[in-house]
Amino acid sequence: MSRSTLTTEDVLALLNERLSSYEHRPQQIELAHAIERTFNTQQTGLFEAGTGIGKSFAALIPAILSGKKVVVSTATIALQEQYINKDIPALKAILPFHFEAALMKGRGNYLGLRRFEDHLLEQAIDEEFVDWVHDTETGDMSELDFVPPYDVWTEVNSDSDDCFRNRCPKFGECFYFEARRRAEKADILVVNHALLLTDAASHGSILPQYDLLIVDEAHHLPNVATDVFSNGISNRGVRMAASKALKRVQAPLGLIRELELESTEFFHRLAFAFPALKTRIREPIDGAHEFALTLRQLKNWLEDETFEGVLDVGQERERARLKAKAIISTLAGYINCLELMAKPDPNWVLWIEKGDNNFSKVEVVAAPLDVSGYIHDHVIDKAGLSSSVWMSATLATGGEDPFSFFKRSCGIEGHVIQSKVSSPFDFEKQAMLYLPRNLPEPNTKEFLMKACDEIERILELSDGRAFVLFTSRSSLIQSFEYLAPQLPFPAKRQGEMPRKKLVDWFRETPKAVLFGTSTFWEGVSVEGEQLSCVIIDRIPFQSPDDPVYEAKCEAMKQEAEWSWFNELALPHATMRLKQGVGRLIRTKKDVGIVSILDSRMTGKGYGRRILECLPGMKIVRSLNGMNSLEEVFGPHIAERERQEAVKANKAKQASAAQEISEFNKTDEGSAVSEASKVEETDKVTEALEAIKAIKATKAKRDSRKKSGKASAKS
Repeated sequence: MSRSTLTTEDVLALLNERLSSYEHRPQQIELAHAIERTFNTQQTGLFEAGTGIGKSFAALIPAILSGKKVVVSTATIALQEQYINKDIPALKAILPFHFEAALMKGRGNYLGLRRFEDHLLEQAIDEEFVDWVHDTETGDMSELDFVPPYDVWTEVNSDSDDCFRNRCPKFGECFYFEARRRAEKADILVVNHALLLTDAASHGSILPQYDLLIVDEAHHLPNVATDVFSNGISNRGVRMAASKALKRVQAPLGLIRELELESTEFFHRLAFAFPALKTRIREPIDGAHEFALTLRQLKNWLEDETFEGVLDVGQERERARLKAKAIISTLAGYINCLELMAKPDPNWVLWIEKGDNNFSKVEVVAAPLDVSGYIHDHVIDKAGLSSSVWMSATLATGGEDPFSFFKRSCGIEGHVIQSKVSSPFDFEKQAMLYLPRNLPEPNTKEFLMKACDEIERILELSDGRAFVLFTSRSSLIQSFEYLAPQLPFPAKRQGEMPRKKLVDWFRETPKAVLFGTSTFWEGVSVEGEQLSCVIIDRIPFQSPDDPVYEAKCEAMKQEAEWSWFNELALPHATMRLKQGVGRLIRTKKDVGIVSILDSRMTGKGYGRRILECLPGMKIVRSLNGMNSLEEVFGPHIAERERQEAVKANKAKQASAAQEISEFNKTDEGSAVSEASKVEETDKVTEALEAIKAIKATKAKRDSRKKSGKASAKS
């Protein structure tokens, strides 16, 4: 079969036949057909695909069969690795035609060989890092099992502002351009959201032209867009730019000293004016315009400098121009941020962040208030893009149009193909949702201690094996410090070790309990009984001290037709809560309990609206009479094992019947009376034993014939 004759059902059938771990799922076929229709009609598709559907295969198969260039964008490294190391290789192994796939990362992730050699001449580098440079085949910093110092990596990584392109002596060995060549050849290109948005904003100057776009983990894209399109300026950044201008391109000493002095005074005044570690800037900042003028003087000098005085040996003049170009690019961002500080724009949100109260790091960030226009113009309406699919396990948030919140966030307008495809898991039998009675509301003083008592009771029922998730770091620390010493289970909290090591510890430690905040609400998958309980302290409404969220709420309050709570706060909290709840049931064999300790889930109308958006778990209000999860879910587990045994026996019967049928077609099968008995009997084991006996007799006869022939020759 060729690409043009294969159907989606054909490919899924091949997966079922050749991939032992694959399971047939009607929901996956439903999703694949919806995505296929989206591509064929050149529309935009929005799909909430419940956990366990296998949405990556459902999207990849119609994309590959289209024969078009496809970009797949994800938010997390884990999902990127699943696509490139698991799902795509599985399809390559079964499809009767060849296709290429590649992973591409942002330019700053790749080593720049010329920049590394230049830096090595100026400064010593750790030997372990040097050894890696000599051994690596990709130059991808993710290969390192240690994190190089930021100031070192930014001097040696690939940088568009410090690149000779084909005039570089290392161009033929360049890791970044090799990655781009692989991307050009690939039929399927896997990237992350930041690179997708950066390319779109640069009008396609990074990624090759593509026809179809699959945005997985799509709920992350608006937040990533906010980061990508933001500007910032800090005292450390200005100090570093000034130092580079002086040392690398010999900028006028007087200008540099004036800049450094003005920077120190400006950031000190700013730090004193805003004593909190994080504060929204609402009014014009004195001195911002004057500071911008000083930076512009340096920028103008760099733009006007020809570097004719530099001896052009070993491309030194061109190197100086490139270094100047890099500094110019940095200064342009600083100047833009300062101009917004001098004259605030209602479409931008500004805030100041301090690393500590010693003023060692003071940073101002300027973020766009609404990124929906950026996403619409640069991604959805990208030139040459025929169709895009946006999918996640948590896109819908209830209401008449459950996708309305996501559509507004991304600027998706007009007719789209959209659907919620339910999970294949039987949540009513696999999971229990415990909503305790009589807990005080989360904003009261007594809540935390009462919640800790409830957490202890739940952990006793689950025998540990739990994630305890919080919406704030302070609640996490207080609860952990109170509970951990008295729990009969090993317990750790977020921050005690790197995230990956914490997850590994949890997987490997019997009855472990992990206390976590935001980073553990999603992107972590622990299958089996090791994770049998997820406890969530409260509805995860966004923190009011988030400047962008605060500004959005204020803007919506000015518009009579919008409700900031119903149109922003509630959908965001719903989406977030679905992510946290989704940590529990990851396979058809998983069982366990989810508990949300927020009385507003049942006591408030909006809590009940959130409840309607969660998977259909059995709701309980009391744990009285329950001694263990094994007791609670025992009947379901026994029934599941019985069904699996029946299924396995049927498969064994079918395989045996096939073997019997094939044997009866052979000469031996038709020549002996036992064969006809085999065909008639339903006693499969006896039939197979008869076949073994016949085959053994034939083997002995063949052996004697060979011996006889050998004797005759001798």
